[in-house]
Amino acid sequence: MKNYQFNKAHDEFGKKVLAVIPQVFPYVKHRLYVAETKGIMPRNMYKTSDVVDDAIIDLYKKYEGKLDKVDEVKLKLFALVDKHVNLLLKKEDFHKNTLSTSQILKNELKLMEETFDFDAGNDLIMHEELDDISYHQNDFKKSLLLYNNEAEGNIIKTLELPIENSELTEKKRTAFNKIYHWLPTETSNILDLFIFGKLTYDEIALIKEIDVYDIKSSIQDVSAVFRKNVL
Repeated sequence: MKNYQFNKAHDEFGKKVLAVIPQVFPYVKHRLYVAETKGIMPRNMYKTSDVVDDAIIDLYKKYEGKLDKVDEVKLKLFALVDKHVNLLLKKEDFHKNTLSTSQILKNELKLMEETFDFDAGNDLIMHEELDDISYHQNDFKKSLLLYNNEAEGNIIKTLELPIENSELTEKKRTAFNKIYHWLPTETSNILDLFIFGKLTYDEIALIKEIDVYDIKSSIQDVSAVFRKNVL
């Protein structure tokens, strides 16, 4: 009888894990894709399924028998995959400073207020690059490869931008990709949880362990940058 109850509880936990994987998988896939596109890690070195599997193993070890609700399993699994991806980025020499996540985000938001502008040719450009845009031509080429129509549509829909991706001109599409390509790391991570992980402000705040106001401000500020430079 005891074994039956254990197996039943094990199966029930497994069902909860399976229920949240469709949200987790696109998020991990996107974070690895952006890291590859930006040259942070070599292409095809890490598989999305491997990262998710490692996080699931940790989830079972730490939380099986301790979580009853699907939403609890979801938040813990997102937190674990977030941790695994960050460790991979660190392994690939992508280092962050020692500030807290909350302070990093606040600093990034402050910098973003004056980060983006247009040059004389109406091409999106960052203020500190106004004197020497040639230095970032490789970034420009990479940014064109970031998103296909489906991903663009997903971003537009989630951020509630009043435009269809079919309405994006080549110049606007370039600007669209540049914005996402140049987003600071912590801001990009939060946006990915919102757009590709389909999480709420409150859920992201719990995963990142920072104030929900900072999460909301980050997403709204990025949305404002898109509106200013793409619409």
